[in-house]
This record gives sequence, C-alpha cells and structure tokens, in this order.
Amino acid sequence: MKVYRWVGTISMIAILGISGCRQSPPPQPTPKPSAIEAKLELDNLSFEQVDNQGKLLWKVRAQHGVYTPDRKRANVTKLVGDLYQDGKIIMHITANTGEVEQAGEKVILRGDVVTKEIRNQLVLSGQEVEWQPKLDLLTIRNRVQANQPKFQVNANEGKYLSRKQQLDLTGKITATSTTPQLAIQTEHLTWLVKDRQIIGDRPTQIQRYRSNRITDRATANSFSSALDRQIINLQRQVQLNATDPLIQVNGESFSWDLQRELVTADRPLKIVHDREGVTFTADAGQLDLNGSIATLTGNATGIATRNQAQLRSDRLIWQIASQQLVGTGNVVYQQTAPTLKFTGTRGVGKLQDQSIVISSDGKRRVQTDFIPQ
Repeated sequence: MKVYRWVGTISMIAILGISGCRQSPPPQPTPKPSAIEAKLELDNLSFEQVDNQGKLLWKVRAQHGVYTPDRKRANVTKLVGDLYQDGKIIMHITANTGEVEQAGEKVILRGDVVTKEIRNQLVLSGQEVEWQPKLDLLTIRNRVQANQPKFQVNANEGKYLSRKQQLDLTGKITATSTTPQLAIQTEHLTWLVKDRQIIGDRPTQIQRYRSNRITDRATANSFSSALDRQIINLQRQVQLNATDPLIQVNGESFSWDLQRELVTADRPLKIVHDREGVTFTADAGQLDLNGSIATLTGNATGIATRNQAQLRSDRLIWQIASQQLVGTGNVVYQQTAPTLKFTGTRGVGKLQDQSIVISSDGKRRVQTDFIPQ
C-alpha cells in the first residue's frame, strides 16, 4: 500500500460557496447550488511518497504551497527535494515552482530547475522537469543543459532513465568536450552516462580544436565515442577535413583516435589533396595525421589529376609532406605523355612529375608497354 504524507503550517483556508448560521433574511428565490472549491494554503510544506515496501520514492520541501483537495494536487514555490531509487537518494533537485500530484504518479517542476545526479557528477537543468517514479524517468524540457566536468550538452529536450543511467537528448543539440577540445552538432544523442559513451544516429558535425582554433572537421550520419578513450567511430557517408595536412578523407567507416592522431578505415576510402592535385583510393587504410603518412591497402591507387599519371598496387605508402610514394605488390604504373605502362613488384617516386621507378623482386622482370596514340 502506497503512503503519501503532506505536512505543513496552515496559513489560510479558503472555502468558496459555503454560508454560516445567522438570522434568517426575508425569503428569497432559491438559487442554484454553487460549485464549491476548497484551497488549503501551507507554509514550510513537506511531502513524500513511499512504495509498497515503505521505501522513499521522493521527498520534497517547499517554502509555500497551495493544495486543492478536489484536484488532489499541490502547487508549491521555492522547492528543494530528493529523488530516490531502491530507497537511496540518486538526485537532488531545486526549482522556483512545482506541482505535485497527491497520487504520487509524478512531480512537475518549473522555473530554473536544477537536478544533480549524485552517482555520476551529472547536473541536469531546464525550465521544466517531470519526475515519474514508476518509470524511473526524469524528463527535462526547454533550454536543457546536461553537464559533467569534461563534457556538456545543450538540447531542446532530455529524458533521463535513472535506472539505466542513460540520457536521451533530442532537438537542436550542441555538445562540447574539453579533453579533447571538441564541438558536436546533431539532432539526437544517447549519452550512456555511467559508461561514459555517447551515440548519435542522425547526421552529425564534429569540430576538433587546438588553442581555440579548428584543426579538423568531420561529418557522418552516425557516430559513437568512448569519452575516456578519446576515440570517435564515424559511420555512413563520412567526411573528414584536416588542416595539417590539408586533405579531405571520405568513406563509410572510420575510427578516429584523437590522442594518437590516427584515422583508420576498414572499408573503402578516398583521400583528396587539392593543393598537390592527387587523389588516392583503397579498400582500407590508415592515416597518421601527426606523422603526415597514409598507408593504403587493397587496390590502392594514386592519381595525379593534372597529368593523369597513375600508380596502383596492393599496398601504398604516401608521405604527404614530400609527396613520395612507395607501392608494393602487383604494381602498375601508367602515364599519358608519353603513353606508357609499367608493371612490377615495387614502385617509388612522385606522380606529379611522373618520376616513378618500377622494380621487381627478381622472380619476374619489369614489363614495359608502349601504348600507341
């Protein structure tokens, strides 16, 4: 059996539509019965709800409240309280105003509501918060903010599942991280607070900063990240734009290790270096942004857009700063002026000036084909 306790100091009872005893006036036409509305005003109000086992579900204290018995609801001001789970406090709350149902099904708080989730150093704030203890659900609306020491999110609405310790955010979302320094924009975000993971299943933009300057930009249709490990997994129509080196990388599946400055693709990718006029494609690859090296595997192909020189191999290492290439395994080099084709087991050089040296491993000779115009 649930128990609801309402305690306070009565300051005024207002009952409308009830008349007391006095000398009878001259007979008057009998009026229609009027509606009776009773309101009980209380100062220093406190109330709580317990479950069938007598464990607290919530406990609230307010400076002032107005209780309407027929509606079984209290409107309160200057509210502070605690939300419980399994008999233990999990959240502290403060609000300017609030509304509490006597049945205990929900507590609605309004006006600069701040909720502190004590297990995870998580602070949730908004202009309206609704707590439904049966569902272990806290809903935050209107100018929602969720903050931890190194990660903050703004959104239109948030739903915190207290037992799962999971926060689902929707609307126009902006998230920022301090270590590493990131800004994330999307429209739906799931934050696994206890596990320190974030998951997005909508188009997302991510900016990487150094000394308040954007160094890298990424877009994807979905992503996930382990905040402690500083790794972002980008999925579906991924594009990464780096400034040092100045390249663009496109693909379907990237793992971006922010601490090690590594981008790893386990599916086909494309790298474009507009300034040098070269494009590379492969079935998979790894990009070392710090060392300015790309290692491509599986049908690795480099093309110089100005002269259409092309090098294809099983494995290709591209030194981005010097533009030096090393291709190994089933190497094929082609150029158009003059039109030539070389095949071997190793190719070294630069595509831009057609200075590629093809060699073999001794098991077979380098083959040269002259292609007539």
